[in-house]
Amino acid sequence: MDNRRRIAALVLGLFAGAAHAAGTLEAPMLDPWVPPALREKRAVEPPASGAALQAQVERKLRVAFDAAAGPHGGTLTPDQARAAGFGFIANHFEAMDRRGTGRVTFEDYRSFLRERAAGAR
Repeated sequence: MDNRRRIAALVLGLFAGAAHAAGTLEAPMLDPWVPPALREKRAVEPPASGAALQAQVERKLRVAFDAAAGPHGGTLTPDQARAAGFGFIANHFEAMDRRGTGRVTFEDYRSFLRERAAGAR
């Protein structure tokens, strides 16, 4: 029994010494499903704000609108807007369609959003 305790104490002492030299007992966990190139820490950009944030939002809205309106000549009817997942456009269609054409362009959509944001201030 004495030998087992001595061996256990020796092993624990070696382990504690190695952990102390490394500075911690914890080892980083690696996800085996993440490729090594993606494991490296990347610089994270600070969140956008102000004009940069507004430009980013407009780009995303433009891409989504163009994807939905592309097959329809760059415009949407209320039914097309609803089918594309733009329930907001469908619900506010009359306010956006100031010319009464029955179709809304991205510029109509953007103008409506800007006016609505200005009114909320």
